[in-house]
Formats: sequence, structure tokens, C-alpha cells
Amino acid sequence: MIDLLAVVRAIHFASTVMVAGALLFAYCVAEPAFRTVAYAPLRVVQAFRARLSVLLLVSLAFAMASGAGWLLLLAARIGDQPLSEAIINGMAWLVLTQTRFGIDWQLRLLLAALLVAYVLLKPQTASRRHGLFASALGIAFVASLAWAGHGGATSGNAGYVHAAADVFHLSAAGAWLGGLIPLVLLLGLLRRSDEPTWAMIAYDVTRRFSNFGIIAVGTVLMSGMINTWFLVGGTANLFSTEYGKLLQLKIALFVGMVCLAAANRLHLMPLLSNVAKTVALDLKSKTVRRLERNALLELSIGLVIICVVGMLGVTPPAAEAHVHVH
Repeated sequence: MIDLLAVVRAIHFASTVMVAGALLFAYCVAEPAFRTVAYAPLRVVQAFRARLSVLLLVSLAFAMASGAGWLLLLAARIGDQPLSEAIINGMAWLVLTQTRFGIDWQLRLLLAALLVAYVLLKPQTASRRHGLFASALGIAFVASLAWAGHGGATSGNAGYVHAAADVFHLSAAGAWLGGLIPLVLLLGLLRRSDEPTWAMIAYDVTRRFSNFGIIAVGTVLMSGMINTWFLVGGTANLFSTEYGKLLQLKIALFVGMVCLAAANRLHLMPLLSNVAKTVALDLKSKTVRRLERNALLELSIGLVIICVVGMLGVTPPAAEAHVHVH
């Protein structure tokens, strides 16, 4: 039977990751490319910024709606009562105001409101300072999820280490996975552009995102190892507990994403660099389409990983289950 709380968690994680990734992609990849490439077509730049704003607003709407659902479902589960009763008898209000999850939820709601205001009020020619501010909000928005999962429940000094690992893990995952949709949007706009230099811009954007992704993947890997040490407790628990089996699936999917990213960097990027300087329009378009397809496939795998994360969040950690067994 599908756990509704796991579904809502997955939706919230996905939408939050999209917000952080879109803001970081704009600040670290797209806007620097637009500034350094003097021939960036104005229509493409304007269209990309407009679509990015829509993506941000839709993602924030899903994040706020799923966040509210998460709070209410958690209150009902804590009180062991139907959802309607959890609202009427004040259990939801108690969770909101008297628990660490509720305080974190209020902070995340404030961050979401600030981000909505940024998207709606920012000028068309936003400065680097505005972009840095928005990126910082996006990182805080996704990183604050660290206190909504198992990591936030670790006590003592170890809890600080675990929470820090979760912050880095979530931020890096948001930067990589959340940046894939803006990447596909921008590559598609460039490919359909009639500007003769569009392929050079596509290569520059892809190169920047790939370099950015290497840092993100390394951070995800290192922080993930720390989280695994805290939550699994031993290699045997990977195979003997439900949590361990879900984690195995997550790791396998992560390896698949890394393989696709490596194929883009080692094969398609050099190919695009070579064909971008030629007049072979069909070959340019074909190469960029392959990059778009691979990015969409990466995104699909990443969304499956987020679904697994949603299930992991409602499953007792392997180390904890092992202790209970003994």
C-alpha cells in the first residue's frame, strides 16, 4: 500500500530541489554565460528568464502545498487520528508551534514567501547581487530539509556532524538535479534560435554546468557516505533491513545518473565543441538534442531517487531497526 506521507514528502523534496537548482543554474551557469558571450541572442535570454520565472513560481506553489500536506499528515500520524480530527482538535497547531519540525516548517514558509516576492518583483536586468541573494535563499530553502528527516533526530555532537552532512547533501543534490530542467529549457531555446552562434553558447552553458556538476556529485558522494554511516550502522544492515534495501536502490540509481553525466562530459561535450565551429547545422542540432535527451533521462532517474527518499523518510533507519531487533 502506498504511504501518502511518503508521496507528499517526495513531492515536497522534488519541488524544493527544483527551486534551489533553478536559482543556482541561473546564477552560476546561465547568467555568466550570457555576460561572457557577447553574441548571446537577446530573444533567447529574455525567453529563458521568463520560463525560469514560471518554473520557479510553479515549483514554489507545489512546495508550499505539499509542505502543508506534510505538516497535517504528520500531525494525524503523531496523534494516531484521522486528518480532520488532527486539524479540529489542535494537534496540527501543536506540531506547528511546539516541535522542531514545526519551527523548521515556519522558517521554510518564510523562505518560500521571500522567493515568491523575489520572482515577482525582480527587475528584468537583475544584478549579480540580486542573483547571489536569490541563490542563498534557494540553498537555505533546500538545506533546511535536513531538520525534517532522520538526520535532524541524531543527538549530541554526532547530531551536528549528521546535520551538516545532510545540509551539504541536499544542497548539492539540488544544484545538480534541480539544474537539469533549466539546462534542457536553455538548450532547447538555443537550438531553435536562428542565431549563427547558438551552438557556441550551448557548448559554453553545457561546459559550465558540467564543471558545476562535478563539484555537486563529489559533495553528494562524500556527504552520502557520512549519512550512510549514521543511518545504516554496518554493511550487513544494507541487506537485512528494509531501509538498507531502499538505500541500495538509491545508490544504484545514483550510479546510473553519474554514468549519464560522464557520457555527456566525455563524449557529447567534446563533440559539440568540434561541431559548434562548423556550418553543419544538422549535426549541431543532433548533438544538442542528444544532450537534452540525456539530461531528461538524468532528471527521470533523479525523480525516482526522490521517490525513494520519500519512502526512506518514513522507514526506520537500518541502524535503529538493528538495535530494536537485538
